[in-house]
Amino acid sequence: MFGKVFVAALALAAAANAQSATATSTASVCKQSEVTATAQADLDALSGCSTFAGNIILAETLGSAAINGIQEIEGNLICKNNTQISSITAGSLASIGGSFTLNGLTVLSTLSFPLLTSIGSINWVTLPAVDSLQFTTGVTDCDDIYISDTDLSTLTGITLETVNTLSINNNLNLNQIEMPITSVSDQVDVSYNGECDISFPDLIWANNLTFQDVQSVSTPKLSTVNASYILISNNFEKLSAPNLTTVGGLSIIKNDNLESISFPKLSTIGSAGLEISNNTEIESFSFPKVSQVAGAIVLKGSFDNATFPMLSLVRGAVTIESDEDFDCSVFNKLNSNNDIRGNDYVCSAASTSSSSALSSSATATSGSGSASTTAASSSAAATTSAASTSSTGGAAAFVPNTSGAAFGGIIAAIFFGIF
Repeated sequence: MFGKVFVAALALAAAANAQSATATSTASVCKQSEVTATAQADLDALSGCSTFAGNIILAETLGSAAINGIQEIEGNLICKNNTQISSITAGSLASIGGSFTLNGLTVLSTLSFPLLTSIGSINWVTLPAVDSLQFTTGVTDCDDIYISDTDLSTLTGITLETVNTLSINNNLNLNQIEMPITSVSDQVDVSYNGECDISFPDLIWANNLTFQDVQSVSTPKLSTVNASYILISNNFEKLSAPNLTTVGGLSIIKNDNLESISFPKLSTIGSAGLEISNNTEIESFSFPKVSQVAGAIVLKGSFDNATFPMLSLVRGAVTIESDEDFDCSVFNKLNSNNDIRGNDYVCSAASTSSSSALSSSATATSGSGSASTTAASSSAAATTSAASTSSTGGAAAFVPNTSGAAFGGIIAAIFFGIF
């Protein structure tokens, strides 16, 4: 009896040991700091590792790379300057803790990572044959993304909700970027891709946003841009941010097709200021709720109307230059009330009002007498011109903090005229 019990106990122990060994094998962790795979056999040797704790480097000698068995790479996955590798696949891989770096892979056409969901950072540069991503489950977690000079037409398979940095540039076939991003802690920069439509339907907060050479930008929920929002040399006709209330700085520059802008809820512009310049098709714009600008205002172009009905304080300089008939009176009043705190104020527009004729007349009438009289009269004329321009609200060129010198010139002219 005792012998039978002993044999049974041995059998149970053996079964438990076998089960434990299987579990250990299934969940094995390979703790190597780095492996450089020069042939497929080097990758096959890692197939028993469910987790690889270090970096995996794919050497320039590989024609293809299949990473089998590994579910997690805690370090980096890197392949650089390989001009013959055409395919990189990883059927079981779900996570890359470090950087996923692909650089200078001129014939790579297949990237298949069907279970990959989490990456520390993406750095892909010069992949001219990669036109799509086989990321079936989709990457939902990645801190930083830099993708440049690829043949990608979409970023399907990358669906982030938060990101530190998203930089997508010079992908000439990329026509659409749409992601459910809700916040950007550092920077989004989308520049010089194909005829690219940008859609971030859930974006609420961003630190910096830059868009260059894009077809459209849609951010319907965007409320705050903490630092700068920059739009340069884009192709859209309309720009709207219907829920944007606060921006550190707003720059809308050289968008040749832009006809209208709409920022109906924007109330505060920070120290980076406001610049709207060289947008050749825009004739009129309004910021109905902007009350303060902590930086400078620069408005340049062929507009005849720029409305700021609530504006009460500009802490920086103001430069306004229009080729059309623009009324400077609102900004003249702000300046005269010392509500423009910067050192410089200039507002100039096409001359069509009587104020321009009055300035010319004042200068001509004053031009007689000695050199001292002529100089003093010129100062008086300048003061008269600025004052008349301010009062009529016509074309203007107004620079503050000269009234004391001009007044002295007038007194001198009167003195020399008497004696």
